[in-house]
Amino acid sequence: MTGTTLFMSMSNVKTATIAVNRLYGDIESTYSACVNRSVTSAGRLTLAAPPRVARTGEVLDLVRRGVATTTTELATTMGVARSTVTERLDLLMRHDLVVADGETSSGRGRPASRLAFNGGAGVTLAAQVGMSGTLTAVTDLAGEVLWIDQVHLDVAEGPDAVSAMLADRFTTGLDAVGGRRRVHGVGIGLPGDIEIAARNGGGGVPWDGDAITARLAGRFDCPVFTDRDVNYLAVGEHRTSWPQSTTLLCLKVGTVVAAGLVINGEVVRGAGGLFGEIGHSKIAGATGPCACGSRGCLNTVAGGAVLASALRAKGHDAHTARDVTALASRGVVDALEAVRDAGVQIGEVVASAINLLNPDVVTVWGYLVDAGEQFLAGMHEAIYKNALPTSARALTLEQSRLGDDAGIRGAALTVIEHALSPERIDAYFGELTGA
Repeated sequence: MTGTTLFMSMSNVKTATIAVNRLYGDIESTYSACVNRSVTSAGRLTLAAPPRVARTGEVLDLVRRGVATTTTELATTMGVARSTVTERLDLLMRHDLVVADGETSSGRGRPASRLAFNGGAGVTLAAQVGMSGTLTAVTDLAGEVLWIDQVHLDVAEGPDAVSAMLADRFTTGLDAVGGRRRVHGVGIGLPGDIEIAARNGGGGVPWDGDAITARLAGRFDCPVFTDRDVNYLAVGEHRTSWPQSTTLLCLKVGTVVAAGLVINGEVVRGAGGLFGEIGHSKIAGATGPCACGSRGCLNTVAGGAVLASALRAKGHDAHTARDVTALASRGVVDALEAVRDAGVQIGEVVASAINLLNPDVVTVWGYLVDAGEQFLAGMHEAIYKNALPTSARALTLEQSRLGDDAGIRGAALTVIEHALSPERIDAYFGELTGA
């Protein structure tokens, strides 16, 4: 009885094994067929048996930041098996996000293949919209500028005109760098609401930044991020030049004065998004009218437009902050004195911000600081007189290291940090593979 039972069991096992093999063959054939016809009209892969994608974004993040650059390092850092890492690396390499980058040098054993993030796997579109001129750019996924252009357009023409201009310039830029690369997102830096309202003069075309977001999102089929230009300036400075800074204050000193703040890597915007409007701080003895509707603001004594007006009254050809800079750069005494005085006035306001925030870095961007040493000399003088000595001595005050590209780089890096976040990468591959 026992022998018969055993014989029947073995027979059943054999029959079951044959059935499983046939089923596996059917699945394999179906899988191969799906792969062969997997490229859809949208260029996406539809796999019958999708690979596991969880933590793929973590692998990319570790490679991108240089924390781990070999399979073994990744497995150790993540606390998983090498096979788990290999599966995710295969997926990332098939989509060109990770590439081989030579071999590690080792005194013992077989060298390991080194991995690197491929910044050329896609692009971002970035713009810094000024009151009368706009910088537009295409960057790679490392934030490096591939194409850049400047367009003169008054924001008073309204958001529809601005968004149409941006769409046109971005299309031109994509064509210039090879338009087949995936656009991961758009970042747009805009002037402050008070600046725009003043430009419209209380009338003209109504301004609604959401119109820009909607139009560009529809045009390029990707996320669109808009923020105050000075916030992107701060992000660009922090990420590229001062990544170790815990509290970075970035000043924009041009037609108006404003500030962006990054604390522990995050931009501070305030409850209503109005943090950093230091150009509207009141100055003792100042009585001039300001765009905000008040009088005696910092912008009325240290803004580029006001300085240009004062120099015109002295017989100089100056109409903008850029003209003030040009005169100072040529050594015109009146312009040099105006720029230094502006530095002192701004420095006095910044000294109060230093006492409040205790930043370790203050960077300055804009036309006035481009005029030479006089502006920063005036700021230093005022800060050392008015800020707490301990805070002032520990402070680094410098001109922006990125120059004109600071806002562009900040906008692009904001897009990149969102698009390549571990959560977004996992979601993207999950959608792509149907996982």
